[in-house]
Amino acid sequence: MVVSVMSEYPVRRDPRFVVAAVVIVAVIAVASIAIISFRPPSEKPTLIVYTYDSFMQWGDDKDTIFERAFGPFEERFNCNVTIERLQTDANGIISRLGTEQSNPVADVVIGIDNILILQSGVTDLLTPYEPSNIDVVNSTFIDALDPDYYIIPFDFGLVTLIYKNSSLDLFPQLNNLTFADLAVQDLASGLVTQDPQFSSPGLAFLLTEIAFHEKLLHLNWTEWWIDVNEYIDVQPGWSEAWSVWYDSPSKHIMNSYGTDGAYSVYFYGGEPETGIAPIYHDGDYYAWMQVEGLGLVKNGPNPDLAKLFIDYCLNETFQSLIATNQWMFPVRNGVDLDPAFEYALHPSEVSLLNELLPRTEIAANLTVWLNTYVEIRIT
Repeated sequence: MVVSVMSEYPVRRDPRFVVAAVVIVAVIAVASIAIISFRPPSEKPTLIVYTYDSFMQWGDDKDTIFERAFGPFEERFNCNVTIERLQTDANGIISRLGTEQSNPVADVVIGIDNILILQSGVTDLLTPYEPSNIDVVNSTFIDALDPDYYIIPFDFGLVTLIYKNSSLDLFPQLNNLTFADLAVQDLASGLVTQDPQFSSPGLAFLLTEIAFHEKLLHLNWTEWWIDVNEYIDVQPGWSEAWSVWYDSPSKHIMNSYGTDGAYSVYFYGGEPETGIAPIYHDGDYYAWMQVEGLGLVKNGPNPDLAKLFIDYCLNETFQSLIATNQWMFPVRNGVDLDPAFEYALHPSEVSLLNELLPRTEIAANLTVWLNTYVEIRIT
């Protein structure tokens, strides 16, 4: 049975059950070897998967999605799958893996993206693995995420700004939105984004701003953050940002995903309740492509089963559920999309800022950029 677990950390073992009597240590040691070496035929292995709190939770029936997505895997390989939706964005998952590095609990991690994989020490927590069916994935996504296969693509989407349609009358510049527009107090105070220290879309927004200013405008990227620091609303993660943006009439713009319009049409019909505002410059629109991946946790309890699980997540059963439950694009070639995705922002409609900011440059500067961002925010 697929289980969704919401927890911060696993429960510690009660020290009262630690046997201290020296005279029985040898007996316990022999018994322990027997238990480890011989699993009863009726006992199924349990695969533990760490992911973020909103993973596959935006579909028609979030209570059954894990059973639909991973039940066939459990049946085929006679195992249990536990999906632990940690109460954090992807950056927090990395921290969790780090605390457990000496004694890993999880077998697979889902949600590390093409920026987070570049952070120092992340690959130390993972084991590279090239799936047997990797040929179903366009090489563009592999190259954008991780050509060394520490992380395998499973979905992708465009991180961009969205706005409430009711805000368009107040701010017609949303049709061709620039960072200069966002630096004006009225719009800056109406913008909600996420903390790049903890949130993957928040980090994508930071790199969007850096790429835009440094590569297109040839300006110091810190100047924009200094201008908006007093006004901009920065929330810890995407879920918190969405709640603030959705519930607050004074919040007009949010850093989110280009599929939000498709989500609106799918569930409510008619025209989308939200508009999409990729950053505009000199006749072109720009957005950041986020590619999310699955990784094999280094020294995880069930490495062989974990590899089979990663292969499984590239098959049509799982990939066909991504669009209307994760609200991202599947990476598998040839997967049909719901008609609502006509209202999504597609990569062919924008210029990708990733092409202006290479992986090597991000890896070399990410720590400095984040530290500089923090210094600006606390001043």
